[in-house]
Amino acid sequence: MKTKAQYIVAIWLANFNHEEELCNYLEVTYDEDGNSQSEFGNAVGLDHFDSDFLEHASFNNTMQPEDIISGASFSEYFKEDLTPLINHDSLAAHNTIIFLYGKQDIYGAINEHIFSLANMPRKQLPFSFIGTIKFEIENQ
Repeated sequence: MKTKAQYIVAIWLANFNHEEELCNYLEVTYDEDGNSQSEFGNAVGLDHFDSDFLEHASFNNTMQPEDIISGASFSEYFKEDLTPLINHDSLAAHNTIIFLYGKQDIYGAINEHIFSLANMPRKQLPFSFIGTIKFEIENQ
C-alpha cells in the first residue's frame, strides 16, 4: 500500500559576499551537551533543525526564477507555487536562496516544527523570508 508523505519547504532570500560567509552562517555546531546552534537557526527562531534537509544556491540577477529553483530538491513539486512569490525586484537585492525542508509520514517526522513557520510572526531578519509551501509525495 502506497502512502503519501507531507512535505514543507521554507524559503529565504539572502545576500552573502562569498561562499565561506554563507557556509559559516548556515553551519550547525554542537556544544559538549549535544545541543545544536547556528546563526541561521537563531535568526529564524529554530532551536534545532536537521541540516541534512537544508539547501542553498547562489544566483546572479540575470537568472530567471525558474532557473534558480530548478536545482533544488523536490522543486518539481513546488516550483509552480514558488515562482510567483519571487520576482526580479526581490532577486535583485539578493544572491542566495535557502531551502529548509520538513517531512511528516508514517515513519515519523523530520524538522516538523517548520510546518508552523507559516503562522509565526515575521521578525526583522538579515534576509527575506519568502514563505512556506506544502506538498505531498507518494512513499515508495
